[in-house]
Amino acid sequence: MSLPLPEKLDHSRVRLSQSRLIDRTSATDAAARELRSLILSHELPAGALLHQGDLAKQLGLSRTPLREALQRLAAEGLVRLDPHKGAVVARPTIAEVNEIYELQMMLESAAARSAAANVSVEGLARVEEALMHHYKSSDDFSWVESNITFHTSVYKLAERPLLLEIISMLRNRAALYVNLLARSQNGRARADREHKQMYEALRRGDADRLERLVRQHLQRTLDWCHTVIPE
Repeated sequence: MSLPLPEKLDHSRVRLSQSRLIDRTSATDAAARELRSLILSHELPAGALLHQGDLAKQLGLSRTPLREALQRLAAEGLVRLDPHKGAVVARPTIAEVNEIYELQMMLESAAARSAAANVSVEGLARVEEALMHHYKSSDDFSWVESNITFHTSVYKLAERPLLLEIISMLRNRAALYVNLLARSQNGRARADREHKQMYEALRRGDADRLERLVRQHLQRTLDWCHTVIPE
């Protein structure tokens, strides 16, 4: 008994399907990036209702990638998906910032200690490059982004990918709060000084000092958030 031949694959249809997937993914990425910028620059203020129809027209997108972008931003804590109101720009809360920074202090101090133990010439050069780029950040949004890049470049040296993944998720969740700091010249200056101290501790391979500096850095940012976020 002969088995039936497999159905011939239509490669043109496969290419079309892949192209549509790539286009939609690119559109979702672009929408998420643009909305993130609008939220962190306060062009879309906290509590603002995000009308999907209006946003789709403004960004020149269909509703599907826009909806996916909003879901992504909800996972980052920048948007709240209210079953009655729809998508709303998130308001910072003390309860959330406390939880985020408590977790960050535990995980980032562990990553810092591992990073100091694994530092290499090439890795240190990448951290220095990220730090120099961070110092050149002119606007609030680029400062927040380059702040994440600097910290990530340090923790990558730990060579603990799962730990880095969780830290990255928390740092994305913390962007709303770091953005508050970015709007303060004193806050930014303080953070920049502490970043330089972290780099110097890393350069010397001083795990104890780097771990302590990371904890202090996060605690001071948390303390500052308590002064600007309503209870």
